[in-house]
Amino acid sequence: MHSKLLAAITVVIVVCAFFQGTAQADVYGAIRGSVSDESRHPAAGVTVTIKTAEGASEKTRSDPQGRYAFPRVAFDTYTVSIAPAGFAQQSSTITVTSGNVAVVDFRLSKKILARVVTRASGVRDQAGSINIISRNTIATLPGNGNLAHVTETVPGIVPFSFNEPVARGFHGVTYEIDGVPMPQTASAQFAEVIDPRDVDRLEVFTGAIPAEFGGERAGAVIDIVTKSPGYAQSHAGALSLSAGGYGSSALDVNKSFGGGPLHIFFSADERRTQRGLDAPTFDPLHDNSSQGDEFVRALYAPNARDSIAFDLSNQYAAYQIPIDTNPKDPLDPFFSLPGTDDNQHEYDRFANITFNHLSSDGKGYVELAPWYRYGRVTYLPDAAKDLAGGSQTSTAQDRAVKYVGVTSAWFRSSDKHNVKMGITLDREEFNGAFSITLRDPNSGAILPPFSDDVQQAGSETALYVQDQYRASRAVTVNGGLRYDHSTGFVGSHQLSPRLELNAEVDPKNVVHFYYGRLYAAPALEDVRRDATVVNGTPDKPVYDLKPERDSLYEAGFAHVFSPLMQGRLTAWGRNVSNVLDTTQLGATPIFTLFNSAVGQAQGVEVALNGQTARGDSYYLSYGLSQSLAKGISGGTFLFSPASLQGANSFALEDHDQANTLNAAYTKELSPDGSRYATVQAEYGSGFPVQFENGLGRLPVHWTANASVGRKAPANGKGYGWEIEGTNLLDHKYLLKVANGFNTTQYAAARRITVKLTAALP
Repeated sequence: MHSKLLAAITVVIVVCAFFQGTAQADVYGAIRGSVSDESRHPAAGVTVTIKTAEGASEKTRSDPQGRYAFPRVAFDTYTVSIAPAGFAQQSSTITVTSGNVAVVDFRLSKKILARVVTRASGVRDQAGSINIISRNTIATLPGNGNLAHVTETVPGIVPFSFNEPVARGFHGVTYEIDGVPMPQTASAQFAEVIDPRDVDRLEVFTGAIPAEFGGERAGAVIDIVTKSPGYAQSHAGALSLSAGGYGSSALDVNKSFGGGPLHIFFSADERRTQRGLDAPTFDPLHDNSSQGDEFVRALYAPNARDSIAFDLSNQYAAYQIPIDTNPKDPLDPFFSLPGTDDNQHEYDRFANITFNHLSSDGKGYVELAPWYRYGRVTYLPDAAKDLAGGSQTSTAQDRAVKYVGVTSAWFRSSDKHNVKMGITLDREEFNGAFSITLRDPNSGAILPPFSDDVQQAGSETALYVQDQYRASRAVTVNGGLRYDHSTGFVGSHQLSPRLELNAEVDPKNVVHFYYGRLYAAPALEDVRRDATVVNGTPDKPVYDLKPERDSLYEAGFAHVFSPLMQGRLTAWGRNVSNVLDTTQLGATPIFTLFNSAVGQAQGVEVALNGQTARGDSYYLSYGLSQSLAKGISGGTFLFSPASLQGANSFALEDHDQANTLNAAYTKELSPDGSRYATVQAEYGSGFPVQFENGLGRLPVHWTANASVGRKAPANGKGYGWEIEGTNLLDHKYLLKVANGFNTTQYAAARRITVKLTAALP
């Protein structure tokens, strides 16, 4: 049955691609609608304007049938407006997501004194958990050099240790960069996926995940658009130097080139700090890190319908490992001798080419994007020194993985339907060397190392079809079906339906319902089999991880307080079998995957965002949630799973945080928006003291962040500056306590950073 389905969908997509031509990047949507007069007759020649919060705008005119269209716009929040002579000005604020069409209809009404702005009618399709983070928000946010810190501004995401965001109850975030999937694994844990300053905007799905996304753990999906031709035209480039607390320093350079049909954007950075990881001591010891990134994006558009985009990224990061550095820590009886500095090195490269083509009527496109990714992680210990302290193990690894894949899609829009189909194929090759050296707990003798050197290939095949059906002016139904098939150490498949309903109760309120199934197989490099030897197990360990299978439920409503202010209230639930989760191996930061047999999570979220008439912007994100797991069914451990409270009944996950709040306000200090000041507050009610084995919680924590600065002029002349402070209250709160799964970890203390920027001609 599955093979027949696979073949049928493949034939449909290939045939559609043949008749459509080449492709368009999967980061665009469309805005269309109609303009009619008071008698409901078509109104031709009316100018329709769309504008983002950052001021970028486009215009078009309604045709003789009163219809208008913006066939290719990047996902963002837009104000759609008309201001015809002799009639009232009308506007509507809508959010466009990738691959979807937002519809706004206008009906002309006479201008009345004291009421010159009215609302347009149209389906607001984004009552669900889809969040847009703009370039301006990223630029003015304190701590904007960290991608996780940026994404944690949306409700449903809990900030956790080692800069790992936890979304909707469980680990695992899926990334797409410029429409191309970016596989993430536990092997590359610490380095940035991409420098946030290379990002033009982010689209974050914490729920209501369309059928086009899947195949990996998807607590959330983060769709990233890097620099666009518009950005390259308006920003010549900049050179930045920064320095601050924890001995941090950074050098950043970016430059735009070209004109006409060709635009090239280049960026590079080098940064160092004496606090690279969440440390097990109040003040970090042996915690130096450095990271270097180079990123190139080239865009060639010979005409209005065709373009080719090329992305290339190279990254290297190195970390000293501050695990168990304090022999006097009463919370952790195992320690490493002072001066015992293990080192982890992470290497990452990706490249893709995306061919773009828009149909002649502007209502369809296809996409073809071949891509490549390489990743390597080495962990270099000193076994003699490691085992001379309180540590019982010393672990080494050198693990490399290569991905080759292709992503394609076909999209077609009509008055009632917006149909999208797609195929993603990739092959993964893994080559890993891994060893663990043990001390006999009885005699104290150092045992021969256990080695786990392995090579394995695997693949992922994904096919989907989805339709955004406009059932009426007030109701849309988004339906989708996805098929995933994976091979490797473990292989399986799943057919996953997705169904979403948005109904506009009135022009200011939209109700929302969603159900979806997800499938995620463990990546090859996440599978390890070493830990049972520590527990004295005589049998050879096996690869026994299982694919994760999720069911997502969501209901809520969105309210438009004004054209400049919107809010959402969402309730959600998640049921999971074979939860893929991570734990540390001994006294290392090396993460290994395991399964919990069953997981449950549920919560309520509140989102509020908007801007003032003067251009100030703000947001508030609040989440009330609970995350539970029961029964260890896969993976190998340093202890007996039967000893856990969660072995036979539900218990809290270590990342469970009942209350999470994130809010910020950005004040525009100059009319042109070049000067700004931002204040940000973050609150967490505390994590469980132990994973699946206790009811106590760590203390609540508040952090206050702020930034003030002036942006460097975009025209290539002049200077900019910024003073940024994170955790201004200097609250060094606990994230984890040594409990058999993890070592003790503290959050970072106060850090002040000063940055100077020179515009490049």
